[in-house]
Amino acid sequence: MADAALKAGALLMTAYEARDSLTRSEKTAGDFVSEADRQAEDLLSTCLMQAYPDYDWLGEETGKQDKGRGVCCWVVDPLDGTTNFLKGLPHWAVSIALCRGEEIEAALIHDPVKSETFSAERGKGAFLNGRPVSVSQGIPMQSALFATGVPAGGRITYLPDCLEDLRRLMPQCAGIRRAGAAALDLAYVAAGRLEGYWERNLGPWDIAAGLLLVEEAGGRTAPLWEGRTMLSSGSFVASNRDLAEELARYLS
Repeated sequence: MADAALKAGALLMTAYEARDSLTRSEKTAGDFVSEADRQAEDLLSTCLMQAYPDYDWLGEETGKQDKGRGVCCWVVDPLDGTTNFLKGLPHWAVSIALCRGEEIEAALIHDPVKSETFSAERGKGAFLNGRPVSVSQGIPMQSALFATGVPAGGRITYLPDCLEDLRRLMPQCAGIRRAGAAALDLAYVAAGRLEGYWERNLGPWDIAAGLLLVEEAGGRTAPLWEGRTMLSSGSFVASNRDLAEELARYLS
């Protein structure tokens, strides 16, 4: 996973320097895709599927590819934070997860701009560049920093819910960030840089790797919608253990 992510990161860094010349389009209003996304996913698919040809594949750009075994599945976002990437904002990443059904077994999020690679394997902890990381502890709600995503463009179905969350939570905490890369928001919760992060209606490729990172770093994850899993609904809350219950009470 690391080898594939590093190769994809190098490809993306080259494209990032020449981003003004990239071919790009909109999947829906405000949801961009570029040739760099597709090239990175092709590279990742080649690396991972050659190594494990019996595993299934779920990529943001290429969709689901069943190999017939159904034992494990790669869940991949080749470029999480495409809008940041295309605008020249240095906050985007490669996200890879290995899933067995709804169980996430291994995860890797690679940020080539900052040379940071977050990784986790179920039952073995979470790491940043090979060193163990853990969620924050002992931070009171009034000093806590959170992250979320604010719906925009053609994906505003849950905008009222998000605005209600902000209305309730903003007066209670030290701030809420909207950085535009779900994988990194989750990685930052795992590394103790944020106390929590929640969002609705994302793709499984956006969140699979990050959810395992938070869990293996000692944090908590939970679906926002009762009766629907986090991967199927794309709606979740992730946080350190200290603030998990208190944060959940403020979310509509």
